Amino acid sequence: MLEEWYDYERLVIQALALIMSLFFIGVFLSAMDVSNPLSDFVYTYYLDPIIGESTGDSGYNMVNTMTYGIVLAMFAVAMSGWLRHLGVDGSDKTLLALLPFVLWAALGEVVEDAEMFGEFFSAWFVSPGVHFQTAAWVVLAGWFGYSIHNSDSSDEEKAEKVKSASMIIIFSQFVIYANSIDGKVDIDISLMLLFSLLAFASPHILESSADAFDNIQRTVYFSGVGGCLVLFGAIASYLSSIDITQIDRYPLNFLAVVAVIGFPVALCLFMLNQGREAASELASHGIVAGVLPPGMKEDEYLELESDQKNLIESLRLKATMAYPVAFLPVAGQLMDGVATYIGIDFFGYTEKHIVSEAAVNLFDTALTFAVLKFGIGGVVFWFYTMANFEYRQQHLRLLIGLALMVVGMAPGLRNVGRLMLGV
Repeated sequence: MLEEWYDYERLVIQALALIMSLFFIGVFLSAMDVSNPLSDFVYTYYLDPIIGESTGDSGYNMVNTMTYGIVLAMFAVAMSGWLRHLGVDGSDKTLLALLPFVLWAALGEVVEDAEMFGEFFSAWFVSPGVHFQTAAWVVLAGWFGYSIHNSDSSDEEKAEKVKSASMIIIFSQFVIYANSIDGKVDIDISLMLLFSLLAFASPHILESSADAFDNIQRTVYFSGVGGCLVLFGAIASYLSSIDITQIDRYPLNFLAVVAVIGFPVALCLFMLNQGREAASELASHGIVAGVLPPGMKEDEYLELESDQKNLIESLRLKATMAYPVAFLPVAGQLMDGVATYIGIDFFGYTEKHIVSEAAVNLFDTALTFAVLKFGIGGVVFWFYTMANFEYRQQHLRLLIGLALMVVGMAPGLRNVGRLMLGV
């Protein structure tokens, strides 16, 4: 049954509860001026780098880098169980609905990089805090959508309630973040107001684009797009308040934006075009390559001999190219690689992540990192062409793709956003 938990999901949830408890105990003891090694550890390796980054862009260390990676993987496993238990759609449509919030996180970090936020919100738009804040908005939107989806209202009433709930979330973001603009530059927020009005109307404007989504996905999608417009308005206000011709290497920085976004978009379109026909043929049989029928284990599938399996295996490679869970993470890795290469080798930026810095220093060029990220994208694609997920593991399949997309696309978008603003 979908409501049942895997043993490994229970274990991961317990481990996350322990990790979070230790973290907050360390913070609490420090606030109470109780000297102890736990608080020293928490602040030295986690909180001090975040506080430092919000003012001086400090770097990462091996301890927090490893921790963030492990905790991200654990959250993916834990959330897959919760989403399945709640009956949330585990198809690729959910990933598409979440995509705007990946951009939202990157835009928020760019606004922080431009030092537009006041002291309080500045720290909340630094990794990993920005991802927890993003998750909070996603959960809020998802909760609204889930409540509406499971209500006794008619379909028409549900559609209107989804738009209303999304507008409430978007307006809340505008109120919170517009009042937090307190940058070093005298900023005219007229453009932010204009984009926020557009954001407020976006659930109505984009209604037809969300026809394939359910009410939960619609609420998340509308809220994410609207939130992106609010934050983009802040960036537009910043650009309108400075002399953009004084930005380093203007207008090459804007050409770099086109390259960093253009190459991944072209890759997505290429993969989608190559795999669309194969994916459609499998879908006509009710099949998603890599997702097993209900009740079937992977070893049973591997031993199976049938015409349906032969069809799946003959179309599997191409069909996977058309799945967002595959092509979006691949494009995200490419985006991160291209943004890092251009930023470091042509605009004088430096790498602060430990593993990435080692790749850049290997041959004293960030092209090494770009090639490495493209290779990682290939590995991601290979994984999805080979992996077989049980029917109950669809959400895990989805969240693995989301995690891989976030760790590539979010920093890539943030890097090119910084480059565009010259900060």
